[in-house]
Amino acid sequence: MKNSKIAINGFFGRMGQAIYELSLEQKFNVTLGVDKKDKLQSDLNLKLSDNLSEHPELFDVVIDFSLPEPCLNAVQECQMLNKPITIGTTGFNSEQKEILVEASKDIALLLAPNMSIGVNATLRSISELSKLLSKYEVSIEETHHKNKLDSPSGTALKIAEVIAKSRQSNLSDIKIESFREEGEVGIHKTVFKSPDDEIILYHNAYNRKIFAQGALDTSQWISNQSSGFYTYENYLEDIS
Repeated sequence: MKNSKIAINGFFGRMGQAIYELSLEQKFNVTLGVDKKDKLQSDLNLKLSDNLSEHPELFDVVIDFSLPEPCLNAVQECQMLNKPITIGTTGFNSEQKEILVEASKDIALLLAPNMSIGVNATLRSISELSKLLSKYEVSIEETHHKNKLDSPSGTALKIAEVIAKSRQSNLSDIKIESFREEGEVGIHKTVFKSPDDEIILYHNAYNRKIFAQGALDTSQWISNQSSGFYTYENYLEDIS
């Protein structure tokens, strides 16, 4: 049930705008847009702010698609306000990830490097294939728009983690190639190769709507969870 009021951190970014537009189509209740002060010029029928803490009464849950530093600031504010958060931001280093884990002791926090249900279903298949095809060489290719800052992408790293965990091998053993091209939303290709055959799992995002849908859906789900660190897989297991 779409009843939790939503604040979007990183509101004027590509994903922030995609989430807001989809929320209007599907009647999710986005009540606050948060971004840098110099971006807060809009004729939208929506409250805008550069600080989540300024309007705690306006929202029940936060969706964050920003950058690691502003995301960590938002998480800190959520801790102070005792508000849950779903995070699609990528590019965190190991120290920043630890901060997120620590914060989840106080609030419900969902971190998903990819909010697409298609990608997350593909991850399940990759996990199974990694076990069954343990003798096959495996590699990953990812292509995104030229303005994407983190490389490899968070999704490519997640794929590598799934493979390494399934095979009980080192992450560094998995080859990842990254490409940046004009206009690409997100392509991920996982290749299992032997001397005799080749299996390719390929996911191509045509637009950002699939990620926006995942962000909105998980925001409602995380609103009903107790404090803890959650993933998209936890969400999928619960709704399956």
